[in-house]
Amino acid sequence: MPNTNNKDLSDQIIRIAKKSLKASNKTDQVEVKTNWRFEITQRNAKSILLILTCSVFLSILYWWNARMVSDDESLLTIPTNESVESVFEENQNDIAISEVVVYVSGDVLKSGVYKLPNGSRVVDALAKAGGLAKNGKIGENNLARVLTDGEQVDFSSSQTNKVNKSKSSSSNNSNCVNLNSASLGELDSLPGVGPVLAKRILDWKESNGGFKSVEQLGDVDGIGKSKYATISAKSCV
Repeated sequence: MPNTNNKDLSDQIIRIAKKSLKASNKTDQVEVKTNWRFEITQRNAKSILLILTCSVFLSILYWWNARMVSDDESLLTIPTNESVESVFEENQNDIAISEVVVYVSGDVLKSGVYKLPNGSRVVDALAKAGGLAKNGKIGENNLARVLTDGEQVDFSSSQTNKVNKSKSSSSNNSNCVNLNSASLGELDSLPGVGPVLAKRILDWKESNGGFKSVEQLGDVDGIGKSKYATISAKSCV
């Protein structure tokens, strides 16, 4: 009988010990879970605080940059018509300074108005006009002279020929047609000239600033040597 009681007592003690152990384990688990939750919450708080701080800093930085851009834009000015015209005039002046325009006439292969770089010389103008014609002469021209804007370089055969031609033309002025002042109908009345050729003569005069000499009729398209001889006899400038 005593053995039975001792056994029962031992079983009870074991059961009580197991219950105590289970209770202790649950308490530890609760404490661990509680501590774990507290640590996570604390970390989140630090992260949130860091995010808020960064957001405030970025907001201030964005506001400052926007203000600086606004100030810069307020300093910009829209160019007026006067300023645009001023720049255009300056560019035109630069272009004008960088080149000269000269008229090459006389006994050259291609008389006309030419543009040459500033600082060019008479020899450059002669080369631009194709050189002297078959019977052309340099005359009194200084080939080394520097050209000036708007001048005429004349390579007529000689001064004597000029005088003779002027006398001949003055004696025939009463019966000639002035190439610079004649109308389309008056040019059409010249021997060997029809409406088409008269229009070409008129166009050439307007494009080249007028005829400087009757010899320039040879530069008009459609006027060959034989036709030139016929027309020039009744023409003057």
